[in-house]
Amino acid sequence: MADELKVGTGRFIVGENVIGQLREEMRYFGAKALIIGGPSSIDRVNALTDLESLGPVFRHTGACSKNWARKYADIFKEEHCDLVIGVGGGKCIDLAKCTAAFADCPIITVPTSVATCVASSAVCIMYTDEGRADGSVPMHREVDVVLADTEIIRHAPKRLWAAGMVDSLAKLPEVIHNLDIHDYRDCGLDKYICYENSKIIWDFIMGEGLEMADHLESSSRVRDMIVTNLIHTSIVSGFSSGSGQLALAHGLYDFVRREFPAESKDILHGEIVGVGLIMQMHYNGDDPHEIGKLTDFMEHFEMPVNLKDIHFECNESGYDKLISYLKENTEVTDTERLKSALDKIKYN
Repeated sequence: MADELKVGTGRFIVGENVIGQLREEMRYFGAKALIIGGPSSIDRVNALTDLESLGPVFRHTGACSKNWARKYADIFKEEHCDLVIGVGGGKCIDLAKCTAAFADCPIITVPTSVATCVASSAVCIMYTDEGRADGSVPMHREVDVVLADTEIIRHAPKRLWAAGMVDSLAKLPEVIHNLDIHDYRDCGLDKYICYENSKIIWDFIMGEGLEMADHLESSSRVRDMIVTNLIHTSIVSGFSSGSGQLALAHGLYDFVRREFPAESKDILHGEIVGVGLIMQMHYNGDDPHEIGKLTDFMEHFEMPVNLKDIHFECNESGYDKLISYLKENTEVTDTERLKSALDKIKYN
Protein backbone atom coordinates (compact mmCIF):
# COMPACT_ATOMS: atom_id res chain seq x y z
CA MET A 1 0.00 0.00 0.00
CA ALA A 2 1.45 3.35 -1.07
CA ASP A 3 1.76 6.36 1.19
CA GLU A 4 0.61 9.69 -0.21
CA LEU A 5 2.39 12.72 1.21
CA LYS A 6 0.78 16.07 0.43
CA VAL A 7 3.45 18.55 1.45
CA GLY A 8 3.63 22.18 0.41
CA THR A 9 1.67 23.92 -2.35
CA GLY A 10 1.85 24.32 -6.09
CA ARG A 11 2.99 27.93 -5.65
CA PHE A 12 3.48 29.92 -2.45
CA ILE A 13 3.78 33.60 -3.31
CA VAL A 14 4.66 35.96 -0.47
CA GLY A 15 5.49 39.64 -0.53
CA GLU A 16 4.20 43.18 -0.55
CA ASN A 17 1.19 43.78 -2.82
CA VAL A 18 1.22 40.26 -4.29
CA ILE A 19 -2.59 40.40 -4.20
CA GLY A 20 -2.18 42.25 -7.50
CA GLN A 21 -1.12 38.93 -9.05
CA LEU A 22 -4.42 37.21 -8.27
CA ARG A 23 -5.91 37.63 -11.74
CA GLU A 24 -2.69 36.45 -13.39
CA GLU A 25 -2.48 33.36 -11.15
CA MET A 26 -6.13 32.60 -11.76
CA ARG A 27 -5.60 32.43 -15.52
CA TYR A 28 -3.60 29.21 -15.13
CA PHE A 29 -6.84 27.51 -14.12
CA GLY A 30 -9.65 29.31 -15.92
CA ALA A 31 -11.59 32.50 -16.46
CA LYS A 32 -14.20 32.37 -13.70
CA ALA A 33 -13.81 31.78 -9.98
CA LEU A 34 -16.20 31.09 -7.12
CA ILE A 35 -14.94 33.32 -4.30
CA ILE A 36 -15.70 32.51 -0.65
CA GLY A 37 -14.54 34.54 2.34
CA GLY A 38 -15.52 36.29 5.54
CA PRO A 39 -17.25 39.66 5.07
CA SER A 40 -14.46 41.80 6.51
CA SER A 41 -11.74 39.83 4.71
CA ILE A 42 -13.55 40.10 1.40
CA ASP A 43 -13.90 43.84 1.90
CA ARG A 44 -10.20 44.26 2.75
CA VAL A 45 -9.06 42.32 -0.32
CA ASN A 46 -11.72 43.82 -2.60
CA ALA A 47 -10.36 47.28 -1.78
CA LEU A 48 -7.08 46.21 -3.40
CA THR A 49 -8.31 44.10 -6.30
CA ASP A 50 -11.72 43.84 -7.95
CA LEU A 51 -12.95 40.44 -6.75
CA GLU A 52 -16.39 40.84 -8.33
CA SER A 53 -14.77 40.92 -11.77
CA LEU A 54 -13.33 37.45 -11.19
CA GLY A 55 -16.61 35.68 -10.49
CA PRO A 56 -19.44 35.39 -7.94
CA VAL A 57 -18.40 36.51 -4.45
CA PHE A 58 -19.93 35.04 -1.29
CA ARG A 59 -19.44 36.76 2.06
CA HIS A 60 -19.85 33.72 4.26
CA THR A 61 -21.16 34.07 7.81
CA GLY A 62 -22.28 30.49 8.46
CA ALA A 63 -20.40 27.45 9.69
CA CYS A 64 -17.42 25.79 8.06
CA SER A 65 -19.50 22.68 7.43
CA LYS A 66 -19.72 19.94 4.83
CA ASN A 67 -23.32 21.00 4.16
CA TRP A 68 -22.19 24.51 3.24
CA ALA A 69 -19.33 23.12 1.13
CA ARG A 70 -21.80 20.98 -0.82
CA LYS A 71 -24.05 24.01 -1.37
CA TYR A 72 -21.13 26.02 -2.71
CA ALA A 73 -19.99 23.10 -4.87
CA ASP A 74 -23.48 23.03 -6.43
CA ILE A 75 -23.29 26.79 -7.05
CA PHE A 76 -19.84 26.29 -8.57
CA LYS A 77 -21.34 23.94 -11.16
CA GLU A 78 -24.43 26.07 -11.77
CA GLU A 79 -22.27 29.14 -12.39
CA HIS A 80 -19.86 27.19 -14.63
CA CYS A 81 -16.84 28.25 -12.59
CA ASP A 82 -13.32 26.96 -13.17
CA LEU A 83 -11.75 27.32 -9.73
CA VAL A 84 -12.40 28.36 -6.14
CA ILE A 85 -10.70 31.26 -4.36
CA GLY A 86 -10.76 31.24 -0.55
CA VAL A 87 -10.21 34.55 1.25
CA GLY A 88 -9.76 35.19 4.96
CA GLY A 89 -9.00 33.17 8.06
CA GLY A 90 -8.91 29.49 8.85
CA LYS A 91 -12.57 28.51 8.74
CA CYS A 92 -13.42 30.37 5.53
CA ILE A 93 -10.36 29.00 3.78
CA ASP A 94 -11.09 25.46 4.99
CA LEU A 95 -14.65 25.88 3.67
CA ALA A 96 -13.32 27.06 0.31
CA LYS A 97 -10.86 24.14 0.20
CA CYS A 98 -13.62 21.66 1.02
CA THR A 99 -15.78 23.20 -1.72
CA ALA A 100 -12.91 22.71 -4.17
CA ALA A 101 -12.49 19.11 -3.02
CA PHE A 102 -16.20 18.40 -3.55
CA ALA A 103 -16.18 20.20 -6.92
CA ASP A 104 -12.86 18.55 -7.89
CA CYS A 105 -11.35 21.83 -9.04
CA PRO A 106 -8.28 24.03 -8.43
CA ILE A 107 -8.05 26.25 -5.34
CA ILE A 108 -6.25 29.53 -4.67
CA THR A 109 -6.10 30.75 -1.09
CA VAL A 110 -5.65 34.35 0.03
CA PRO A 111 -4.97 34.34 3.79
CA THR A 112 -5.57 37.58 5.67
CA SER A 113 -3.92 36.48 8.92
CA VAL A 114 -1.54 33.85 10.28
CA ALA A 115 -4.05 32.47 12.78
CA THR A 116 -3.78 28.98 11.25
CA CYS A 117 -1.75 27.15 8.60
CA VAL A 118 -4.81 25.98 6.65
CA ALA A 119 -4.01 28.24 3.70
CA SER A 120 -1.40 25.73 2.51
CA SER A 121 -2.45 22.42 4.09
CA ALA A 122 -4.07 19.61 2.10
CA VAL A 123 -6.79 18.80 4.60
CA CYS A 124 -10.01 20.65 5.49
CA ILE A 125 -10.95 20.82 9.17
CA MET A 126 -14.72 20.80 9.32
CA TYR A 127 -17.53 21.54 11.76
CA THR A 128 -21.22 20.81 11.92
CA ASP A 129 -23.73 23.55 11.17
CA GLU A 130 -23.98 23.98 14.95
CA GLY A 131 -20.22 24.54 15.31
CA ARG A 132 -19.16 21.14 16.67
CA ALA A 133 -15.94 19.55 15.42
CA ASP A 134 -16.78 17.24 12.52
CA GLY A 135 -13.53 15.60 11.48
CA SER A 136 -11.69 16.47 8.29
CA VAL A 137 -12.00 16.14 4.54
CA PRO A 138 -8.79 15.22 2.66
CA MET A 139 -8.08 17.15 -0.51
CA HIS A 140 -7.38 15.40 -3.79
CA ARG A 141 -4.16 17.36 -4.19
CA GLU A 142 -2.20 20.18 -2.61
CA VAL A 143 -3.45 23.78 -2.64
CA ASP A 144 -2.61 25.13 -6.09
CA VAL A 145 -1.60 28.69 -5.13
CA VAL A 146 -1.24 30.63 -1.89
CA LEU A 147 -1.08 34.43 -2.24
CA ALA A 148 0.28 35.73 1.07
CA ASP A 149 0.30 39.51 0.83
CA THR A 150 2.53 40.83 3.61
CA GLU A 151 0.74 44.17 3.81
CA ILE A 152 -2.70 42.61 4.17
CA ILE A 153 -1.50 40.18 6.83
CA ARG A 154 0.69 42.75 8.61
CA HIS A 155 -2.45 44.71 9.50
CA ALA A 156 -4.34 41.76 10.97
CA PRO A 157 -5.27 42.20 14.65
CA LYS A 158 -2.52 41.35 17.11
CA ARG A 159 -4.81 38.75 18.66
CA LEU A 160 -4.72 36.78 15.41
CA TRP A 161 -0.94 37.04 15.22
CA ALA A 162 -0.66 35.64 18.75
CA ALA A 163 -3.07 32.78 18.07
CA GLY A 164 -1.21 31.85 14.89
CA MET A 165 2.19 31.85 16.55
CA VAL A 166 1.05 29.73 19.49
CA ASP A 167 -0.66 27.24 17.17
CA SER A 168 2.66 26.83 15.37
CA LEU A 169 4.57 26.53 18.64
CA ALA A 170 2.42 23.50 19.48
CA LYS A 171 4.09 21.44 16.76
CA LEU A 172 7.25 20.65 18.72
CA PRO A 173 5.72 19.48 22.03
CA GLU A 174 3.08 17.53 20.08
CA VAL A 175 5.59 15.85 17.78
CA ILE A 176 7.38 14.35 20.80
CA HIS A 177 4.12 13.25 22.49
CA ASN A 178 4.80 9.73 23.85
CA LEU A 179 8.24 9.72 22.21
CA ASP A 180 11.86 10.12 23.27
CA ILE A 181 13.58 11.40 20.12
CA HIS A 182 17.33 11.73 19.73
CA ASP A 183 17.74 10.89 16.04
CA TYR A 184 15.71 9.49 13.14
CA ARG A 185 16.15 5.91 14.35
CA ASP A 186 13.94 6.66 17.34
CA CYS A 187 10.85 7.52 15.32
CA GLY A 188 11.24 7.06 11.57
CA LEU A 189 12.41 9.63 9.04
CA ASP A 190 9.08 11.39 8.46
CA LYS A 191 8.56 12.03 12.16
CA TYR A 192 12.18 13.14 12.53
CA ILE A 193 11.69 15.68 9.73
CA CYS A 194 8.71 16.99 11.71
CA TYR A 195 10.81 17.10 14.87
CA GLU A 196 13.73 19.03 13.38
CA ASN A 197 11.47 21.50 11.57
CA SER A 198 9.37 21.98 14.69
CA LYS A 199 12.48 22.91 16.67
CA ILE A 200 13.27 25.63 14.13
CA ILE A 201 9.70 26.94 14.34
CA TRP A 202 9.84 26.98 18.16
CA ASP A 203 13.20 28.75 18.33
CA PHE A 204 12.23 31.38 15.76
CA ILE A 205 8.83 32.24 17.22
CA MET A 206 10.02 32.30 20.83
CA GLY A 207 13.02 34.35 19.77
CA GLU A 208 11.30 36.88 17.52
CA GLY A 209 7.55 36.71 18.11
CA LEU A 210 7.12 39.25 20.90
CA GLU A 211 9.27 41.91 19.32
CA MET A 212 7.71 41.43 15.90
CA ALA A 213 4.08 41.51 17.10
CA ASP A 214 4.69 44.60 19.19
CA HIS A 215 6.14 46.44 16.17
CA LEU A 216 4.17 45.10 13.22
CA GLU A 217 4.41 48.35 11.25
CA SER A 218 8.21 48.41 11.27
CA SER A 219 9.37 44.85 11.96
CA SER A 220 11.61 43.23 9.35
CA ARG A 221 10.47 39.79 10.57
CA VAL A 222 6.87 39.97 9.35
CA ARG A 223 7.60 38.13 6.10
CA ASP A 224 9.56 35.42 7.93
CA MET A 225 6.77 34.96 10.46
CA ILE A 226 4.20 34.67 7.67
CA VAL A 227 6.27 31.98 5.97
CA THR A 228 6.76 30.18 9.28
CA ASN A 229 3.08 30.14 10.19
CA LEU A 230 1.52 29.64 6.77
CA ILE A 231 3.81 27.16 5.01
CA HIS A 232 6.56 25.89 7.32
CA THR A 233 4.03 24.76 9.92
CA SER A 234 1.82 23.05 7.33
CA ILE A 235 4.83 21.15 5.99
CA VAL A 236 5.27 19.67 9.46
CA SER A 237 1.59 18.72 9.40
CA GLY A 238 2.02 17.18 5.96
CA PHE A 239 4.81 14.89 7.12
CA SER A 240 2.77 14.03 10.24
CA SER A 241 -0.23 12.89 8.20
CA GLY A 242 -1.27 9.38 9.12
CA SER A 243 1.23 9.11 11.97
CA GLY A 244 -1.00 9.79 14.97
CA GLN A 245 -0.57 13.55 14.77
CA LEU A 246 -3.35 14.35 17.27
CA ALA A 247 -1.74 14.98 20.64
CA LEU A 248 -2.82 16.77 23.80
CA ALA A 249 -2.84 20.40 22.62
CA HIS A 250 -5.03 19.76 19.59
CA GLY A 251 -6.83 16.98 21.46
CA LEU A 252 -8.10 19.58 23.93
CA TYR A 253 -9.14 21.81 21.05
CA ASP A 254 -11.06 18.99 19.38
CA PHE A 255 -12.81 18.09 22.65
CA VAL A 256 -13.83 21.67 23.43
CA ARG A 257 -15.22 22.25 19.93
CA ARG A 258 -17.18 18.98 20.10
CA GLU A 259 -18.58 19.33 23.61
CA PHE A 260 -18.81 23.10 24.15
CA PRO A 261 -19.33 24.74 20.74
CA ALA A 262 -21.47 27.59 22.06
CA GLU A 263 -19.25 28.39 25.05
CA SER A 264 -16.08 28.36 22.93
CA LYS A 265 -17.49 30.09 19.87
CA ASP A 266 -15.63 33.36 20.44
CA ILE A 267 -12.31 31.73 21.34
CA LEU A 268 -9.78 31.29 18.55
CA HIS A 269 -8.30 27.98 17.46
CA GLY A 270 -4.80 28.95 18.58
CA GLU A 271 -6.05 30.21 21.93
CA ILE A 272 -7.58 26.85 22.86
CA VAL A 273 -4.55 25.02 21.48
CA GLY A 274 -2.33 27.26 23.63
CA VAL A 275 -4.03 26.09 26.83
CA GLY A 276 -3.60 22.52 25.63
CA LEU A 277 0.03 23.26 24.81
CA ILE A 278 0.76 24.12 28.44
CA MET A 279 -0.80 20.78 29.41
CA GLN A 280 1.20 19.00 26.70
CA MET A 281 4.48 20.41 27.98
CA HIS A 282 3.67 19.36 31.55
CA TYR A 283 2.80 15.88 30.28
CA ASN A 284 6.06 15.71 28.34
CA GLY A 285 8.00 16.61 31.50
CA ASP A 286 9.46 19.77 29.97
CA ASP A 287 11.62 22.15 31.95
CA PRO A 288 9.35 24.32 34.15
CA HIS A 289 11.39 27.34 33.06
CA GLU A 290 10.47 26.67 29.42
CA ILE A 291 6.81 26.25 30.36
CA GLY A 292 7.02 29.54 32.25
CA LYS A 293 8.47 31.26 29.17
CA LEU A 294 5.58 30.00 27.05
CA THR A 295 3.04 31.12 29.65
CA ASP A 296 4.66 34.57 29.81
CA PHE A 297 4.57 34.73 26.00
CA MET A 298 0.84 33.98 26.01
CA GLU A 299 0.04 36.33 28.89
CA HIS A 300 1.87 39.12 27.06
CA PHE A 301 -0.87 38.87 24.40
CA GLU A 302 -3.62 38.43 27.01
CA MET A 303 -4.30 34.90 25.77
CA PRO A 304 -6.13 32.22 27.78
CA VAL A 305 -3.78 30.14 29.93
CA ASN A 306 -6.18 27.79 31.73
CA LEU A 307 -9.45 25.92 31.29
CA LYS A 308 -11.48 28.60 33.02
CA ASP A 309 -10.20 31.16 30.50
CA ILE A 310 -11.67 29.10 27.65
CA HIS A 311 -15.01 28.78 29.48
CA PHE A 312 -14.57 25.11 30.35
CA GLU A 313 -15.74 24.51 33.90
CA CYS A 314 -13.73 21.50 34.99
CA ASN A 315 -16.33 19.84 37.22
CA GLU A 316 -16.09 16.13 37.97
CA SER A 317 -18.21 15.05 35.01
CA GLY A 318 -16.43 17.30 32.52
CA TYR A 319 -13.04 16.36 33.92
CA ASP A 320 -13.69 12.63 33.57
CA LYS A 321 -15.08 13.06 30.07
CA LEU A 322 -12.03 15.05 28.98
CA ILE A 323 -9.64 12.49 30.47
CA SER A 324 -11.43 9.67 28.64
CA TYR A 325 -11.38 11.58 25.36
CA LEU A 326 -7.67 12.39 25.57
CA LYS A 327 -6.77 8.83 26.55
CA GLU A 328 -8.70 7.41 23.62
CA ASN A 329 -7.70 9.92 20.94
CA THR A 330 -4.11 10.79 21.82
CA GLU A 331 -2.92 7.37 22.91
CA VAL A 332 -1.89 8.57 26.36
CA THR A 333 0.45 6.04 27.96
CA ASP A 334 0.38 7.36 31.54
CA THR A 335 -3.02 8.31 32.94
CA GLU A 336 -1.66 9.65 36.21
CA ARG A 337 0.78 11.88 34.37
CA LEU A 338 -2.10 13.12 32.20
CA LYS A 339 -4.19 13.96 35.27
CA SER A 340 -1.25 15.81 36.79
CA ALA A 341 -0.74 17.82 33.58
CA LEU A 342 -4.45 18.59 33.40
CA ASP A 343 -4.40 19.86 36.99
CA LYS A 344 -1.80 22.43 35.90
CA ILE A 345 -4.28 24.11 33.53
CA LYS A 346 -7.39 24.03 35.70
CA TYR A 347 -6.81 27.53 37.05
CA ASN A 348 -3.02 28.12 36.77
